[in-house]
Amino acid sequence: MGAAVGDLGMNKGGRATWLLMGGLGILLFLAAYGLVALEANQKGKQSPQRRTTYSAAAGGYKALYLWLQSLDLPVGRWEKGFENLPQDGSVLVLVEPELGPGTGEMDALKEWVSDGRTLVLIASRPNPFLKNMGFALVPVFGMHQREDKNEALLFQPGSYTQGINTLDSNSHADLTSQHPETVVLIRSQWGGLLAVRAEGKGRVICLSDPNLLSNESLRDGDHARLALNLLLTSRGDGSLLIDEYHHGYGRVTSVLEHLFHSRALVPALQGILLLFVLWAARGRRFGLPRPLIQEKRRSSLEYVKAMAQLFQRGRARVLAFEALVRWTEKEAKNILVHRDHTLQNKLLAARRNPDKQVVSDRDLLMSARGLYSALDEARRKAARGG
Repeated sequence: MGAAVGDLGMNKGGRATWLLMGGLGILLFLAAYGLVALEANQKGKQSPQRRTTYSAAAGGYKALYLWLQSLDLPVGRWEKGFENLPQDGSVLVLVEPELGPGTGEMDALKEWVSDGRTLVLIASRPNPFLKNMGFALVPVFGMHQREDKNEALLFQPGSYTQGINTLDSNSHADLTSQHPETVVLIRSQWGGLLAVRAEGKGRVICLSDPNLLSNESLRDGDHARLALNLLLTSRGDGSLLIDEYHHGYGRVTSVLEHLFHSRALVPALQGILLLFVLWAARGRRFGLPRPLIQEKRRSSLEYVKAMAQLFQRGRARVLAFEALVRWTEKEAKNILVHRDHTLQNKLLAARRNPDKQVVSDRDLLMSARGLYSALDEARRKAARGG
């Protein structure tokens, strides 16, 4: 009686353990499913103001990227951190970044630009890249006013403003800089629109109205000319890079990658290990012990199957030989040598008992050679007029 009560208590304990493990598994599944659904929802939303070359919306930059490609320029999307910027690149375009710089990225970017390269910053609102490069954007009240916008543009003559007469800028923040060497190249009624300053041997160019080069406005006014001036004036023979890494491209995109790159990896592994230990301590066998594996004797059916396979292979040779005989007869009639006595004797001998003539692959080969030789000899006799 006592043993039965003990077994009943152990069964209840094991059942509770499995219920607990099942509940934890369901919670983990629901959490992972929620993360995946949230991620898919975020990816499905494409804002019209995302300044990325993957966006075909009004505010995107896909038209600019495809246009530069059509000009056979060495342009590419950069989807890595700034610590890995290539040495053969000469111009980097950073448009309205959605994510800030990572650890060490700004130092690597400044070093890359200081070696004689060009950074083009295009932004309508403050961000860490502008701040680190010494630029600031000051919002201007009444930016909705549009009258006399072209007449209010003031240009500083130079290679970046060459050939530009009209820019359809509806509004933008006032572009300023704390560095005295900064040159404001274009100024509108709202303030600074385009500025440039030196960074070591290189230069940093800042444009405060991203709409000018967007899909919607690239064809307006002299916007395309402005794009070429900014991107090609100091390019040299190097490549042109457009940053997509700080729009989220090239970064971790799956739940597992997020987990592997987060601080939750170690606690998750510890939780899995704890569940395994719990299962090993409270687990029960799911069935009776399996018997030892015993050596099995060969069945007579195996021999029957082997003999059947041998018969099938032998019969296949005979069928092939019969097809060869039929082909030889047909070919002899086609070339009018079917009355040749030697060939007729060969074909007659082949038809008599093919099962005994073709036993192995070698026999099939020798028989085929004999028939073909007789056919060839008959053809030669006919050619000689014999």
